[in-house]
Amino acid sequence: MPAMTPVTGAVFIPEVWADEVQMARRNKLVMTNLVNHQYEDDLKYGDTVHITSIAEMTADAITPGTALVPVAPTETEQTLVVDQYYGKAIELQDMLTRQSKFDLRKPYTDVIGFALARAIDGSLLAQYANVASGNKQTAVANLTFNGIVDAHTLLDAKDVPMEDRAFVVNAQGLGDLRKLDEFSSYTETGREGVRERQMGIVGEIYGAPVYLTNAVKTDTGAYQMLLLHKDAFAAAIQIQPEMESDRDILKKTDLISGSTLWGVKTVRPDHAVVIRRTV
Repeated sequence: MPAMTPVTGAVFIPEVWADEVQMARRNKLVMTNLVNHQYEDDLKYGDTVHITSIAEMTADAITPGTALVPVAPTETEQTLVVDQYYGKAIELQDMLTRQSKFDLRKPYTDVIGFALARAIDGSLLAQYANVASGNKQTAVANLTFNGIVDAHTLLDAKDVPMEDRAFVVNAQGLGDLRKLDEFSSYTETGREGVRERQMGIVGEIYGAPVYLTNAVKTDTGAYQMLLLHKDAFAAAIQIQPEMESDRDILKKTDLISGSTLWGVKTVRPDHAVVIRRTV
């Protein structure tokens, strides 16, 4: 009888191996932490959140002895639909887990969890398409300081708060920024140089932290980078990325399955600017 040789996952059965499994490098996930999550509390059940907005008003001059004239307020409604349902499952065969020198459950669980989180991040980055047309800059060969100032000016003109703004770039965009004195200058960033920190933060320029993620979308030959306020986009995660395991006694395998359920919405199209850089 020929010797039984596992095929799937055979790379984990060592003859002479390093002490640890070498994990692939991963992009830092950032978008999920930069958007509005206030509507999640309304999703104990159901699949739709109704978001009501009240239009801005202007004050009326008061003439003594003359009554103010009441007006009917203008309201709009948007819907955030939870319709993104993603998952991933793997099998770990007993022969593999017995012969491998590694505990495979944790690294595979980490990989599945990352894939689910990346799917959520990707759906948020895709919201660039819904940004107000006047807030989509013409594509340039390199990010420039003037272009970043112009992007902030667009938000300033719409009375978008300075707080909770963020600038999301990919590796090419960060490379452009590193060539700008204004990005690394303490007087502009408020920090001594560019230092990588948690959650993909790689610097700050004019009060907006700069985040690095290579999940930035590409369209019509240009990267679609974002300067955004957190109220530009909303996310409602009804099922946070979660893991389950089970046993298939006939196949002699352990099953690991992960899933997540969420929805995203562009709530304020004028609260973000698409900064486009050619590929």
